Amino acid sequence: MKKIKHSKFKNTGILFELLVRQITLEILNGDKEVAKGIVKEFFKSGTELSKEKKLYDMLLKEKYNSESRAEKFIDAILEAHSKIDSKKIIKEKYNLIKEIQSNFNIDEFLNSPITNYKTLASIYKVFESKSIDNADVKDVLNSRFTLVEHIINDSVKNKKKIIEDRALQAYKKQDKDVRLLAYKVLVEQFNKKYTNLNNSQKNLLKEYINNVNNTSKFVDYYRGEMKKLVSSLYEEYTKTKDKVTKIKLKETLNILKKQKIGRKVSDSQVSALMMGYELVKEMANVRK
Repeated sequence: MKKIKHSKFKNTGILFELLVRQITLEILNGDKEVAKGIVKEFFKSGTELSKEKKLYDMLLKEKYNSESRAEKFIDAILEAHSKIDSKKIIKEKYNLIKEIQSNFNIDEFLNSPITNYKTLASIYKVFESKSIDNADVKDVLNSRFTLVEHIINDSVKNKKKIIEDRALQAYKKQDKDVRLLAYKVLVEQFNKKYTNLNNSQKNLLKEYINNVNNTSKFVDYYRGEMKKLVSSLYEEYTKTKDKVTKIKLKETLNILKKQKIGRKVSDSQVSALMMGYELVKEMANVRK
């Protein structure tokens, strides 16, 4: 029996997520939006890649409260996937990879951490199993089990609200520009709240994006930034004579000092650091 080897190069869900991550970095760095153009070209409505991407999204986001329903859902997705033109999608993926290689360092591009790697790899294997003769039954079943667990997890355990994928969609409709939905809680929230991000704020978001899975590295970065920020704000507090400004600085320092950093940095803690950076920016503008 032939074991299905997973390939990031061929995994539509992973390629899309990495491109969205690249869009995020290009926007934050103020670089030319190359990745955005690639997504618009290769994932536009009507392409086989866009059809397969929608099936990936459905398996990632849909939730059912029983194993039998989850199994039926997977079967329905596989039936829909069988209607994708295999020759066309192979050609589209080849051209997509070629375009990525011509614009980015492919090793760095593929080495970015993937939040849902195990689930995305399982989707790929289940899709591939339909086109491979004598596929390893155990390997295929394990991939299906992973998908079933993913689909029923929230409903069976705590009936929690469906958690959106942090990589999310980078496009909505064929005729609309790609919208940066990646890291929605952070990027959209902060860009709405802080219209002109300074370098410290941009670097914080980039570090968060680049270290989604490497929590220890981001914790170390966060600790260092928090220490510098508190020191900077305290210095401002001792120097300023304006009563309103002193109150604002004192309240911000109290909030920052209450942030208990464990093995993982929460979104609210990132928000607190962003708020502190914003106050530093305000103080700098006042002195101009």
